[in-house]
Amino acid sequence: MLLDTHVLLWSLNGARKVSQRLIGVVNSERPVFFSAVSIVEIAIKSQRGTLPDMGDLVPHLQLAGFVELTLDSASAQEMSRFGGLARHDPFDRMLVGQAAAHKLNFETADHTLLSLGMPFIYDATQ
Repeated sequence: MLLDTHVLLWSLNGARKVSQRLIGVVNSERPVFFSAVSIVEIAIKSQRGTLPDMGDLVPHLQLAGFVELTLDSASAQEMSRFGGLARHDPFDRMLVGQAAAHKLNFETADHTLLSLGMPFIYDATQ
């Protein structure tokens, strides 16, 4: 399972926005991935002031049991398969491409992504 950036942050902060189903998976023995793309997105939004400075986030994520997923060329190529994402946020496009390329479920609360009807995209709030 790969978490969208906002779901990753919610999981770290113990936000009640994530579903009990998702909490169960995060607390299980199954790997839960965060993307290097999310780290870039968080850094950019922190610099813009739309997110607080997250400091040295990666070691904290790893200590919490999350596994890093790097952006590789297969993931980048996979992005082009999803025409419905052509005008969407580039971070979301990369994350969906990663999930598809690595055959991972993708957890998000982004209604635009959920409305695409892709079978591997799940609502993190349900």
